[in-house]
Amino acid sequence: MSAFRPRDVHIFRPYADELPWELFAAVTADEEALASVLELNLVRVAKHDERVVGAYGIRPLSATRFELVVLVVAEGYRRKGLGRWLLGHALGLAESKGAREILMRGHGYRRFLARVGFEPDGEDLLLRLSPE
Repeated sequence: MSAFRPRDVHIFRPYADELPWELFAAVTADEEALASVLELNLVRVAKHDERVVGAYGIRPLSATRFELVVLVVAEGYRRKGLGRWLLGHALGLAESKGAREILMRGHGYRRFLARVGFEPDGEDLLLRLSPE
């Protein structure tokens, strides 16, 4: 793979055959939460050279609180900024739907999410979005 930049990916609402189930299964066992995200069309995939290399899914918990259910980057694309790029996209989508808080339930992303402003909220992490 040549010099990859996160801006080289295109982020789309996926077609049914583009859902990266194997990536999702590697990071979440909560099939019910993932199914609810799919129903709401709040899943996005990142494609590079026509290949799905990352994805995220969010869902509303209330009018102003959303959950980041899954955020995943394919093995060869990790540690290149794509996770942060996808997170920014997810936050923008959630905010456009009315979110003021983003919750991430206990996952292995704690250090990554803490670096971008998420704070402990019990066993979960919470990001409060600032109004403009």
